[in-house]
Amino acid sequence: MNWEQKIEQLAARARDERPPRVDVASGVLGILAAGQPVPSGVAERLWIWLAAGASAVAVPAAIAAFVLYTRSVQPLSEIVEAIAWAS
Repeated sequence: MNWEQKIEQLAARARDERPPRVDVASGVLGILAAGQPVPSGVAERLWIWLAAGASAVAVPAAIAAFVLYTRSVQPLSEIVEAIAWAS
């Protein structure tokens, strides 16, 4: 039996397998009904602080970019306006 036949045989066996039945709805509904928040882990806290830091940097950067854009567009628009009236 060559490797292609082995793979086909494994694929056929895998298609015949059925996944186990898992019911997580009752557990989730129980947590939601209890109203007790699940404590966040260290990794989740890290992502929260990382997102807060990124937001704290992004807002001033966006404001600075907007100010720089409005200052740099004004001379260009004056040149375009002068050329448009010349023709």
